[in-house]
Amino acid sequence: MKTSVSRLAWTVVSLGLLLLASRMPSRAEITYPFCKLGGGDLGTGSGYCNFSSFEQCRQASAGYGICQANPAYVPPAPVSARRLKR
Repeated sequence: MKTSVSRLAWTVVSLGLLLLASRMPSRAEITYPFCKLGGGDLGTGSGYCNFSSFEQCRQASAGYGICQANPAYVPPAPVSARRLKR
């Protein structure tokens, strides 16, 4: 009897945690504004888009490949002054 109550309690706790985890928002993929093309992307043309500034991309490329703006990058919406005041 004691083991069945213990097993039931663990089942309820596990299901509760599973439901809680499923209700949490997922993390979105971060899209950076600059990409390095060539010089290591193995000819796929997809590039490496993990740079937050053009200068950072240039430093990382070190003469291999070119840097350009990421066409998939969408800048975040500006925070309005009204939202900041409370």
